[in-house]
Amino acid sequence: MNRDDTIGRSYPVWQNILATGLTSLRSLNWSGHSAGASVAYRPDIDGLRAVAVFAVVLYHVGIGLFPGGFVGVDIFFVISGYLITSIILREIDAGRFSLWHFYQRRMRRIFPALFAMMAITIVVGSAILLPLDYRALGASTIATALFFSNFYFAGKSGYFGSDAHEAPLLHTWSLAVEEQFYIAFPLLMLMAARWGGRQRVMIVTGAAVSFLFAMWQVETKPAQAFYLPFSRAWEFLGGALLATGWLPAIASRALSQIASATGAALIGWAVLAFSSDTPFPGASAAIPVCGAMLLIHAGQSGSLMSRLLAQPTMAFAGRISYSLYLWHWPIIVFWRYRTDGQWQLAEQALIVVLSITLATLSWAFIEEPFRRKRLARGTATFGIAAVTIAVACASGAVLYLSSGLPQRVKPSVLALDFATLSMARLPGRCTGINPVFAGSLCLIGAQDGGQPDFLLWGDSHARALTPAFDEAGKALGRSGRIASYAACPTLTGIDRLDQAPNHDCSAFNEAVFDALEKTPSVRTVVLVSRWGLCANSTRTEGGKPCQLGLDGHDTPLSASEAELFRSGLETTVARLVAMKKQVILVGPIPEFRSNVPETLARALFYHHPPALDLSRAQYLKRQSVVFAEFHSLQSRFPVEVVYPHLVLCRTGECATTNKGRSLYADDDHLSLSGSMMLRDFAVEALGHKRITSRGGGKNLIHRDVYGRPVD
Repeated sequence: MNRDDTIGRSYPVWQNILATGLTSLRSLNWSGHSAGASVAYRPDIDGLRAVAVFAVVLYHVGIGLFPGGFVGVDIFFVISGYLITSIILREIDAGRFSLWHFYQRRMRRIFPALFAMMAITIVVGSAILLPLDYRALGASTIATALFFSNFYFAGKSGYFGSDAHEAPLLHTWSLAVEEQFYIAFPLLMLMAARWGGRQRVMIVTGAAVSFLFAMWQVETKPAQAFYLPFSRAWEFLGGALLATGWLPAIASRALSQIASATGAALIGWAVLAFSSDTPFPGASAAIPVCGAMLLIHAGQSGSLMSRLLAQPTMAFAGRISYSLYLWHWPIIVFWRYRTDGQWQLAEQALIVVLSITLATLSWAFIEEPFRRKRLARGTATFGIAAVTIAVACASGAVLYLSSGLPQRVKPSVLALDFATLSMARLPGRCTGINPVFAGSLCLIGAQDGGQPDFLLWGDSHARALTPAFDEAGKALGRSGRIASYAACPTLTGIDRLDQAPNHDCSAFNEAVFDALEKTPSVRTVVLVSRWGLCANSTRTEGGKPCQLGLDGHDTPLSASEAELFRSGLETTVARLVAMKKQVILVGPIPEFRSNVPETLARALFYHHPPALDLSRAQYLKRQSVVFAEFHSLQSRFPVEVVYPHLVLCRTGECATTNKGRSLYADDDHLSLSGSMMLRDFAVEALGHKRITSRGGGKNLIHRDVYGRPVD
C-alpha cells in the first residue's frame, strides 16, 4: 500500500496534518518532488538547495565569512527554472500538460507554509513592533499575499539598506519573482510548442534580452534591478535552457568532475568574494548562475560533487530549504529589533538552530500534508487559496488603516514613534532638480509677493531646516526660496558616486548657480548640508559610505573625500562671493548612531535605557575636518558661520528631546520640533544681528565652534 493511503479521507483535517507530519518526520529520505511531477528525483539538486539556503541564512545572520551569501537566491532561481521546465516539457510531450493542474501544484507547494509564516509573523509582531513598523508589516502583508512584494520593496529601499533589516516579509520578494515567472512562463511554453516546438529559441532569446536589461538596469536603477522580474528572468531561463537539452550530456567522467568542480568554485567565489558593494544582479550574477548550471548539468553524469550534494543530510536540508528560507528572516528581524543587532556567535548559532527547528516542523506538518493532495483537491485548492489571500489582505488592511493598532502602546511611546514622520515635508514640486531647471523654486518666508532676497540651498538637511528659516523669514519680512536635493551637498563640481548615475548633484548645483544669476534680488545664500558625511565618508549609523568624485568621473580618484569636500565647498563659496552674495554656512547637525525617535520609543516600550549618548566632545571630533575648513574659509572670504550645536548640545550632551518631543526624525535629520527649536537661531542668521536665545540667555551668532565670541 502506498504510504499516502495511510491518511484516510474521512479523518478530520487536523488529524490528517498530524498523521502526515509524523510520517514525514519518520521518513526523512522521501524523494520530495512535487505531486504529479514526472521528473526523476535527484538528491544532488536538493543538496544544491541546501547550499543555497544556508548561504542566505548565514549571510543574513551576520556571519562575516559569507558576505556574498545573498547569491543563494540566484541558485534557487536556476533550480526552479530547471525543474519547472523539465516538468512542463515532459508533460507537453506526453500530451497531458494542464495549466489548471500546474497552478494547483504550485499553490499546494507555496501557499500553506507561506501563509502560516505570515500569520505567525503578524501575531508575534503585535508584541514586538512599534505602530509604524506594524503598519508597514500590514502593507507588506497585502503585497506578499498578492505576490507583488518585489515591486513593493523595490519602491521602499534597497535590499542592503538599514530599513530593509526591519521588514519581516522582505525575503518574500524572491517568492513573488518566482510566482510571476510561474504565471507567465508556462503560457509562453505552450505558445512556443504550438508554433512548431520553438521553446528553446524562446528561452535563449528571453535569457539574452533579460541579461542585457539587467546589465543596463543595475547601473541606472539598482534597486529595481535587484527586485524586479525583468532583470531576474534570465536566471530562471538559464536553468530552463538546461532542461531543454541545450547542453549535451557529459560523456567523459573526467570532464564531469571538472565541470562540477568549476561550478562549485564559481558559487564559492561568489559567496566568499561578493558583498553589498557588488553591482547586482548583472554581469556579476552570471558567476553563481553559471556555477549552479554546471553543478546541475554535471550531476546528471554522476560526479564526486554531485555525490557529496546527494548525501542524506544535505538532501534533507534541501527538502526543508523552502521552510527554512521562509522562517529564518522573521526570526532575524524580530531578534534584531529587540536587541542592538551586535550579536555574539552564540546568538547567531541559536538563531540558526531555531530556524532549522521551525523549518523542520513546518516541512513535516504544513508543507508535506498539503503536497500529498489529501487536504485540498481540484477546485477546492483554488477556493481555499482565494479565501486565504482574502483573509491575509484583510488582516494587512486592518494593520495599515489603523496605523499599526496604536492602542497597543502608551501615548508617550506613540508620540515618539510618530516623530519619525515629523521631518519637514515639502511637495514633490519643491524638491529635487526639476524645480531648479523649471525656474519654479518654492517660496519660504514672507508671503508678501515681493521678490525673494534669500535662498536656502542644500541637501535633505536643508529641507529639514525649512520650518526654522520659513518662520525666520516671516518674522523679518524677508521672502526666500528653497533649493533642496537629497544626498547632494553644495559642493560645486562634485558628484556622489555612491548614488545612482542619474542622481546628478553637479548638474543640480550648477542649475542653482544659473538660477541665482537670473535672480539678482537674492542677497543672502544659506548653505546647509550633511557636511560630516561628505568630509568623513563614513556614516555614524553605519551602512554605505559617502563616495565623492569630480563631475564627469565615474570612478574614485586618488584624492580623499576630505580633499574633495574642501575643494567643492571652496569653489561654491568663492563663486557666491564673486556674485556679491552674503554667504551663511550652517554648521553640521549632530548625527547619532541610530534612529533617535525609534530608539527612544523602543526603549520606553521595552522598559530599557536608550543607547543614544552623544557628547559635544564626540560631536566636535566627528566634525573636525568640517570646522577646520569653515575656519579656513572665514579667514579668506566674507562668510558667516553659524553653529546649531550651540543650541542642540548646549549642556555638553547633544539633546534628543525637548519637553518629551523628539528633536530628530531619524539619526541625523531634525524633526519639526527640532527645526523650530532653531527658529531664533535662523532669525539671528538672516537678521545678521545678535538676539538672546530663549534656551540659555546666550547670543548664538558671531561665535566660534566652542561658543566663544569672535568679534
